[in-house]
Order: sequence, then C-alpha cells, then structure tokens
Amino acid sequence: MCAAFGHRADRGRAAHDGRDYWSKCRWCGKPLIRSMTGWRAGGETESDAHRQLMDDRDRHRTDAGLD
Repeated sequence: MCAAFGHRADRGRAAHDGRDYWSKCRWCGKPLIRSMTGWRAGGETESDAHRQLMDDRDRHRTDAGLD
C-alpha cells in the first residue's frame, strides 16, 4: 500500500520528543517524522536520536516518580 500511495501518518498518536513530531504509518507501522513539507520516513540517524531522546525522557519520568 505504501509503495503505491506513500505512508499515512497516524496523527492522533503523534508525539513530540523535544525536537520533532513522530508517528507511525497507519498501513505499515514504519516510524515517520514531520518535516516542513509533511510526514516522511525518518532516516537511521534521526531514528537513533529519537530513541535516545525518548529513553532520556522515560528515565527522567521514572526518576521523578511519574511512572
């Protein structure tokens, strides 16, 4: 489906990681990043940075007793 029509972001589940908005494709589940021109598949470097930011956020939430 995505090869023919492109990815479709699940905007209702988009999350901000402190730098960018991220979501997953409704059809294939691939991580997507919002850019100035719309949603696109994130590159490996962007995906690694996103995972690190989310891990840091989760650790801070745990340390603060929020989870």
